[in-house]
Amino acid sequence: MQLLQNCKVHYIPGWDCHGLPIELKVLQSLDQDARNGLTPIKLRAKSAKFAKATVKAQMASFKRFGVWADWDHPYLTLDPEYEAAQIEVFGQMVFKRYIYRRRKLVHWSPSSRTALAEAELEYPEVHVSKSMNAIFKLLTTPTKDGLLDEFPKLSLAIWTTTPWTIPANAAVAVNSKLQYAIVEVQSPSPDVTSSSEDGKKRIGSVLKGSKIPFFIVALDLLSTLESKWNVKLAVKKTVFGSDLENCRYAHPINGEECPVVIGGDYITTESGTGLVHTAPGHGQDDYITGLKYNLPIISPVDDEGKFTEEAGIFKGLDVLGDGNAAVIDHLDQLSSIIMVEPYKHKYPYDWRTKKPTIFRATAQWFASVEGFREAAMDAISQVVWTPSQVLKWFQFFLTFYIFSPKSNTFSKLVLISRFGLLQGVVMGLQIPTRFEFYFGSISDLSSPLQRLKNPSLHCNPSQLPVTHLPTRFTSLLGLDFVDVIAKLIMFSFSFSIYRINDGFGENPVKQPFECDD
Repeated sequence: MQLLQNCKVHYIPGWDCHGLPIELKVLQSLDQDARNGLTPIKLRAKSAKFAKATVKAQMASFKRFGVWADWDHPYLTLDPEYEAAQIEVFGQMVFKRYIYRRRKLVHWSPSSRTALAEAELEYPEVHVSKSMNAIFKLLTTPTKDGLLDEFPKLSLAIWTTTPWTIPANAAVAVNSKLQYAIVEVQSPSPDVTSSSEDGKKRIGSVLKGSKIPFFIVALDLLSTLESKWNVKLAVKKTVFGSDLENCRYAHPINGEECPVVIGGDYITTESGTGLVHTAPGHGQDDYITGLKYNLPIISPVDDEGKFTEEAGIFKGLDVLGDGNAAVIDHLDQLSSIIMVEPYKHKYPYDWRTKKPTIFRATAQWFASVEGFREAAMDAISQVVWTPSQVLKWFQFFLTFYIFSPKSNTFSKLVLISRFGLLQGVVMGLQIPTRFEFYFGSISDLSSPLQRLKNPSLHCNPSQLPVTHLPTRFTSLLGLDFVDVIAKLIMFSFSFSIYRINDGFGENPVKQPFECDD
C-alpha cells in the first residue's frame, strides 16, 4: 500500500561475498600449478578480490538499467561492520548455549572433497551397484525361551547396495508390523554353488556350505528370494517384527554385539529381505533410527572417500572401488555372503565432477532454535508484509473493475491474466506463512562455520578463531571478550573470515594476543 501512496522506499543493495561458488570461480581461473601452491589464506585473499570486483561490475549494470538504490552505502558481508555484528550475535548464542556440535549426515563428494546440497546432485539411472545379501549371526534373544532354543544356528539375512558401509554397521532394523519367517534352505538347485558365467552374479560361501544356517527373512518376500537365490526355502516358524526387537547379533566383521531395532516405514517388502543393515553414519533413515536408539554414529571414511584407521584392515582403500570389493571378499571368507549381483538404480552424483557421492557423517556446528523460537515467531507476527498488502489492494481494484459496466471484455481478460500472474508470484512467496512454518518446525540450524569457507583445502571445522588463543587467555572468554573481538574486526584486525590463520603452516598478520606458548 505504501508503494502506491507515493512513499519513497530507501532501497539498500547488498551482496553475500562468502561461499563455495566464489571459491570455485577463483579455482577455475587458475592453472594446476597455481592451485597446487594455493594456501587457505591465499585462496581467501583471491576470493575477497574476486567478490569486490564482481560487486563493482554488478553495481554498474544495475545503474545502467536505471535501478534506483543507495549505491553509495551498500552492505557487503565482508565489511568489518557486518562481520562484527555477526560475531556479537554469535557470541550471545554461544554463552546462551544455543551453539553445539555433533555429527550429521551430508552428501559428500570424494571427487571434489566437499559436502553438497541436494540441488548440487544429479541422479543418473545408469549407475550400477554391487548389491549383496549377507547374514549376521544371532547371539541372544530378549526372552529365555527364545528362537535360539529352537533354532541354535539362526541368522539375520540382510540386503544392501553399499557393502562398503558394513564396517560402520551398528544395528539391523525391522518393521514391527511385518511378518517374518524363519526359513531352512532345502533342495538347492544343482548350479546354486556356482556363479554365473558372465561374472555378474556371484554365489556366496553360505549357499556353498554343507551346513546352511536358518535365516530370518520377510514372509512376503519368500518367493522372490527363492527365485533370486535359486533355492527352496521351507518356513519353520513366523514372528512379527516387534518380536525381534532387542535381539542381539554378532557384527559380521569385528564380532561385537549389536541390537535388532524397529525402523520406520522405509522398511518394506518391495525389495531386499525385509531386514535393513543400519549404519547411522552413512544413511538418512539409518541416522534417524540411530538417534532414536542412541546408536553409535560410525563413519570410518575420510575426505577422499577412503577408509580410515577406524575401519581396521580396510584402511586406505577407496570405498567406491577396491574398498567395496575388499569388504565383500572378507565377508565371504567369513561365510557371511549369500549372493552378490549388479543392481541398476538411481544414485546421487556430483553435478560438477559427474562422479558418485557418498552419505557421510561429519562433525558440524548447529544452532538450537528452541532457545529463540518464541522470540522469532513473535517478531514475525509483528512484521507488515508488503506483498500481501499489495495483493489485497489489487483484489479490491480487480473486483470493482470487472463489475464495472464501462469496462470492455478484452480489458477485463487482460487484467485478470495480470492479476493471476501477480497472485502467483505473491502466493508463491507466502512470506509470513513460510517463515512461521520454518521456525515452528525446525529443531536446529546448520552453522556456516562447517568449512570456514574453504572446503577444497580441507579446513578443520573445529578451528574457530577463539581456538587459536593461548591457554593463559581462556579466562577472558565471556560476552565482554566477544565485544572486544567484534571491535577488533570492525577496525579490520586479522580475525576477518578472509584473514584467519587456520593453522596450516602459514603466518599471516600476527594475531592479537598471540604469544609463543
